[in-house]
Amino acid sequence: LELDRDGGASLDVRHLVGNATLPPLRRTDPRLESQDSGDAEIVAALVDLVAGGSATSGDAGSGAFVRPGARSASRKAAWVGGLLAAAFAAFVFGVLARLERVPVDVLPSDARVRVDAMLSWYTRGTLFVLPGQRMLRAERAGYVALQRPLEVRAGDARTEPVKLRLALEPGVLTIDTGGVRATVTVDGVAAGQAPGDLKIAAGSRTVTLRAERYLDSVNAVKMEGAGKRQELVVKLQTSWGRLAVSASTPGAVLEVDGRVGTTPLPATIDLAAGLQKVRVRAPSARTWESSVLVKAGETLTLGPLDLGAPDAILAIASSPRGASVSVAGAYRGRTPIELPLPPGADYDLMVTLPGYGTWQRRITAQAGTRQQLTATLPPILVDLNITGEPADAEVFVNGEARGRTPAQLRLIATRHRLEVRRAGLQTFSADVDLTAALSRRVEYTLVKEGRPANWTPPTERWSGKLGHEMRLIQPGSFTMGSERREQGRRPNEVARAVTLTRPFYVGLREVTNGEFRRFRPNHSSGFADKRTLDLDGQALSGIAWVDAVAYCNWASEQEGLAAAYEQKNGQWSLKEPVTTGYRLPTEAEWEFAARNAGGTTTRRYAWGDALPPPPRSANLAGSEATGIVTRTLDGWADDYISVAPPGKFAPNPLGLFDLMGNVSEWVNDTYASMPPSSAATDPLGPPAGARRVVKGANWRTASFAELRLAWRDGLDTPTQDVGFRIARYAE
Repeated sequence: LELDRDGGASLDVRHLVGNATLPPLRRTDPRLESQDSGDAEIVAALVDLVAGGSATSGDAGSGAFVRPGARSASRKAAWVGGLLAAAFAAFVFGVLARLERVPVDVLPSDARVRVDAMLSWYTRGTLFVLPGQRMLRAERAGYVALQRPLEVRAGDARTEPVKLRLALEPGVLTIDTGGVRATVTVDGVAAGQAPGDLKIAAGSRTVTLRAERYLDSVNAVKMEGAGKRQELVVKLQTSWGRLAVSASTPGAVLEVDGRVGTTPLPATIDLAAGLQKVRVRAPSARTWESSVLVKAGETLTLGPLDLGAPDAILAIASSPRGASVSVAGAYRGRTPIELPLPPGADYDLMVTLPGYGTWQRRITAQAGTRQQLTATLPPILVDLNITGEPADAEVFVNGEARGRTPAQLRLIATRHRLEVRRAGLQTFSADVDLTAALSRRVEYTLVKEGRPANWTPPTERWSGKLGHEMRLIQPGSFTMGSERREQGRRPNEVARAVTLTRPFYVGLREVTNGEFRRFRPNHSSGFADKRTLDLDGQALSGIAWVDAVAYCNWASEQEGLAAAYEQKNGQWSLKEPVTTGYRLPTEAEWEFAARNAGGTTTRRYAWGDALPPPPRSANLAGSEATGIVTRTLDGWADDYISVAPPGKFAPNPLGLFDLMGNVSEWVNDTYASMPPSSAATDPLGPPAGARRVVKGANWRTASFAELRLAWRDGLDTPTQDVGFRIARYAE
């Protein structure tokens, strides 16, 4: 601040930054003009220097005088501004005070969470939001966005978090089949065609490829999801072979199973793998006819055939005698046997006997010749360990003494009658089936004599007044259902650990029409394409589940047993506790008995674990049923067009007949399409439901997948391919 010669004052403002500014103003207070220069009053200008050099009071520019009233006006403005700021702060504080805390549990944890409200935020598992109806949304790359309504109430101190679980987006599976067009199912649901790309939900999946003339390919695939691409390369195995036939006789033509039209020879044709009936005929010549076995992916050559030539004679003997002989997959009898064979072809021979190794040979049949073959079958020996209480008891196998316990015996792999005896104690008896060629262990407990006359341990076989033969099944544990990777598996075959604690009897055979008509004389199983299903000796069919239950109660009454079923509110169910009266086997009991291969070993099929089934092992939809059923089982033939008398085919290791084939069977359980996977003890199935479980293949079965003993279905009406067998608890 400087005074000039005239008594005026000037203010020199020096700017702190190099901005261009106006030069300092020079002003004279009018009050000074009327005063003597010596008495001039100097008034300091109030200047607020800032970085830009501007003043906060007075005129705009580099400096200004402050009049006496300016200071009070500035104070008033500051006071008003403070009031406004305080009001705004109070408003904001009031709004924030109304925010509610909502705990959120989200997976994945780094997903973005937001809500449709202007004032809200989310941090570390907590959402702050005003009360009201809101829409909560969570999203993350690679996951399907999730939103759900959320009601936020004022003063509601929520403690349970809102759970948000984002699902992975599907992955992309590229399937390479080498150019073979196939239908794809994922976990049993149609998913599209291969080769190509398919979108599949994340997780462990069963991908099945099905193509004409190829075997089904079942693949376990773990999909990562989140749009990631994965590749599956599948080499499909053909299910067809080729047949090449030639003949030396002019004008010869070929027929196969009567379904393939006449084809001039020589000819090569594609056929489904399996047993095929081939016929070659020519004018004025003897017809050449035989069954041949076509193998998948191979060419079978026949000929050149001489239609006028006499048959070849094959004489087969075996050691030991009585072995089964199959030619080209067809059963032809037991040794010793002589067989005529059409000449000019190669034949696969197989000689089998339970407990002995299989003998196989390929021969060429030459016209007018006789071949003599002897099959020496090596015995299959299996270890049988016998232990129990008390020790030092006598062991008898098939009535022959074999030492004292504890004993380890090597026996031929067939069925044996075992007895353990000791003076003063009741004899322990058991039928031991060693056909699985696996070592077995038998434990016994000999009971003292002198118990009440009406008490006996359960016998291995039991037959009541009505003549039903039954087999005792001892308690045990097994895995019921099937694993995801099993070929042909259906989603309703949930695998679960099951324990059966009570010994039970199950019928050796299915109930027949004649046995059922003793209870209901007017029953008729009907006809199939004008062929009767109603003979007394045929397995019963055409009855509902409630009819089977009513028969069980009637049979219990005839035998003097307590009825197993009772009717409540119009519904039939087992009494609690379950009695020893006749009843249907539970699903677990049926599958345990059907799959039992001895000891703790179980089977996938009635004959073992691999396809194809042995010849003549069951009554299924074979070529003999063509025209009666809509489909037949490839390569299969048996002697029965429809329902057979029970017990005509080989039993399973426990001596039970027709658990595969003839008629499917009602069991006790209510049907559930997705049974629980948790372990269970003596399960009886769901408490209620409209449908009941059906188990086992039947005479109309034309699918290899349905031959598996884990196969199950649910029905609520009678059919001509469903019957039943009886069961009861032993104690």
